[in-house]
Amino acid sequence: MSTHTAPPLLLPFAPATGAAVGVLSPSSDEAGRFPRRRDRAVAQLEALGHPVRFGPHALDTGGHTAASAEDRVKDLHALFTDPGVGAVLTAIGGNNTNDMLDLVDYGLLAAHPKPLIGYSDATALLTAVWKHTGLVTVMGPQLLPQFGEPGGCLAYTRESWQRVLGGTAPGPLAHSTHWTDEFLAWDETDDRARALRPNPGPTVLREGVAEGPLYGANLETLLRLAGTRHWPTTAGHLLLLETSPGITPSQLAAHLTQLRQTGALAGAAAVGFGRFAQTGPGDEALNEVLAEGLLGTGHGPVVRDLDIGHTDPMFCVPYGVRAGLTAQDGTCLLTLPDPATRPSPTPLTATSRERVPCPPTR
Repeated sequence: MSTHTAPPLLLPFAPATGAAVGVLSPSSDEAGRFPRRRDRAVAQLEALGHPVRFGPHALDTGGHTAASAEDRVKDLHALFTDPGVGAVLTAIGGNNTNDMLDLVDYGLLAAHPKPLIGYSDATALLTAVWKHTGLVTVMGPQLLPQFGEPGGCLAYTRESWQRVLGGTAPGPLAHSTHWTDEFLAWDETDDRARALRPNPGPTVLREGVAEGPLYGANLETLLRLAGTRHWPTTAGHLLLLETSPGITPSQLAAHLTQLRQTGALAGAAAVGFGRFAQTGPGDEALNEVLAEGLLGTGHGPVVRDLDIGHTDPMFCVPYGVRAGLTAQDGTCLLTLPDPATRPSPTPLTATSRERVPCPPTR
């Protein structure tokens, strides 16, 4: 477990209406390979009041990544320093975002604090930026998977995006009423809304009440940071995790064993897990492995089936922002009493770049 002393929390500026959303491809080249889905996503963001600016290499194709690590980092720097960009959104994940981390100018990003949003493999970048700068990054929707849906992303996802990025305290986060993990081939059969199923809400594995800073990640991606200077501190945090689609019980067990060996579970104030995606009849076995892997360590509340990760809809998880988790009487409530962004100054002044101290954890 990391002994790194976290820098003070740095709230990004809320993206103003009319500010562009910059798109970064931190790993996969799919933004360049699925134009119909990409165009739908751009149209939805424009309808929400945000024109879209793609990083210079965001639409590159032809390799196992959208571009070289050096060029993807150049895109990241360019989007953060572009005064017309109010937030940076990842196009999609992949497997190789971690090759960017040693090349990033973290001081440059801290000098231009704006929201950085994504999930899956992109949580490697979110984690490193948050750890090295204190900047609140956000595990949340991405350009292609969510905003590229026919009719746009689901209302629950869109409303969470607006609440977390809007500059006010999000407050209690109710669970979604319906969810889906249906896959429709992009730019082929994804011309209809995916089938939804009722959502009974999170399942409580261990009751309790906890409060602390939020941190969330894709489990496989997080473990790729083990042993590096980018490994996050999770002690005292509400640790929210999810897995990639199609994970097997043996894979999950191995990942949870490694996570336990890092010490991340023992120090967490609470642990929450997202729903499993596209695992079919294997869900029950996965849930048994999950309970066995999580309940033998730590002492705080443990819940599963949260609205995060590779199922839709999802709520946004702002890193480092204080939250409370209550898991009692078979129900679960997550509350964010503090804002995750601050109002964007007009015009931007030097004093507006000062760090905002982290609210005390009670």
